[in-house]
Amino acid sequence: MKTSLTAVLAISLASSVLGKIPQPLAQRMDKVIEKARMRALTSEANTPWVVMHAVVAFERDIEVLDLNKNKKVNAIDYLTASAEFEGQLIYQDREGVPILKTRGRGDKSFLVQDHVDQFLFAYADAGVSLDHEIISRSGRKFSVGDKLKHARKGFREEQELAWTLVALAHYVPFEEQWRADTGKKYDTEEVLRLAIQRDPRRETEGGPHHLYGVAYALRRYLDQGGKLSGTWRKAREYLDEYLAISRKHQQEDGAFSAGGFHRSLRPRTPRHLVSSTGHALEWMSLALTSEELGQDWVVKAIERLVTDMEKFPTEVFSDGGLYHAAHALRRIREATSGN
Repeated sequence: MKTSLTAVLAISLASSVLGKIPQPLAQRMDKVIEKARMRALTSEANTPWVVMHAVVAFERDIEVLDLNKNKKVNAIDYLTASAEFEGQLIYQDREGVPILKTRGRGDKSFLVQDHVDQFLFAYADAGVSLDHEIISRSGRKFSVGDKLKHARKGFREEQELAWTLVALAHYVPFEEQWRADTGKKYDTEEVLRLAIQRDPRRETEGGPHHLYGVAYALRRYLDQGGKLSGTWRKAREYLDEYLAISRKHQQEDGAFSAGGFHRSLRPRTPRHLVSSTGHALEWMSLALTSEELGQDWVVKAIERLVTDMEKFPTEVFSDGGLYHAAHALRRIREATSGN
């Protein structure tokens, strides 16, 4: 009889040591997190897309040198009030709706927002309030709440769901329904149900962001006293399945497979390793409990990631890879510091 991936994971977890992150490794983690945070950001050299990733990693604890103002400003305030694309503020006022250019054919809008609701995800994950002000290029002022309202109204089932799931789980009560402009009603659980029907390997970068959205929604729900039943239990099983695959494809040195959930593949370069292992640890930082993050196999992956982040200058790594890795390490440190 064939053993399911979920059963394999359960056996693996039971046989793994649950414990703390070793103190020497925790100190190394702190140093590489700070190394990433100290990487300079300027309005001239770094696109809004890069700054948004820095916000994902460091929330309010990161600044941008805004050359138009000739001073450093908080990165969140920069994105919502002064970041520009092609000489204009990034937020547009389209008939009273705050719009961000998002990846399109034949243009460079991906340098602003690469995915629907990606900025809203960053704001939610960083705990930005709904009344935080957004300034559009027309001079009209909006709020993050206005952006959320537009996202819910324009929701489409075929869109990427991870970014939207984080925003919904953070800002919207789980029992609250809304009606999209298609006429259909939704709540966060329904969006989660749609998400766990998908094959994450077909999602952005092979699935880590998709799994982060699922894990974020589930963690938020359980932290608020939700019961692990129905869709929520299925979401837990969905995450367990891909945790098992990640373990199966983990490399001897602790790195996670550069082939994602498709196959076991050794990362070819430090840039590749930091991106693949960092992205994997990011969603695992929410999919695993604080005790599970201290298991040997997770600690081995953390140590492998930290080693390359120590060894090479930040310029070696991709912008997204570096900041998602730093975000993973920050979340793990926060989750395990009390163990």
